Amino acid sequence: MSRMVRENAVSGLRERIYFAQALLRQLTREQADAVPAVRLALRGAVVFHLYSALVGLARQSANTYQVAGADHLFSLAALVQAFRDSEVEAPEMAILGQALADRADLIAWLDGEMQSAMGAAGLARRPAPPSDANALNLMAEDRYAPLAEGDLERLSNAIQRVSELVEHCVGYLEEW
Repeated sequence: MSRMVRENAVSGLRERIYFAQALLRQLTREQADAVPAVRLALRGAVVFHLYSALVGLARQSANTYQVAGADHLFSLAALVQAFRDSEVEAPEMAILGQALADRADLIAWLDGEMQSAMGAAGLARRPAPPSDANALNLMAEDRYAPLAEGDLERLSNAIQRVSELVEHCVGYLEEW
């Protein structure tokens, strides 16, 4: 698990994105032929570090705007709601709220991945390799199933999306 750099919150957010990038490289290169359990663990770590960068951004904003109780929240939806409940309008939270509401946005996808990972069913997801025993699986393979080509591409795009969002929102954090 990564740590938050105490002296500079922005450095801590960038560090988490760096960890996600490094883990995705490991997943797609050094561990490309590893057993599915190892690859799923790396995939989960990529998702965790990206999501924690977003939560860190929201918590830093909550700290700046003195939103009560936000330092104990770890869900983006709960943090967005805490701002609404406090009647605080912060540009970075508006951006996060819009991204969460848009199911096509990779931020909403990341949120869904984290929410499903927190449930018992999320822990049991294991990709089954296609086999000749069930030829229909070969024809109907899901490009976006965990660890499939589309899933890895989506993880890479999510890293880019989170990185761009954090860099965009850093200006709001540094203004205050």
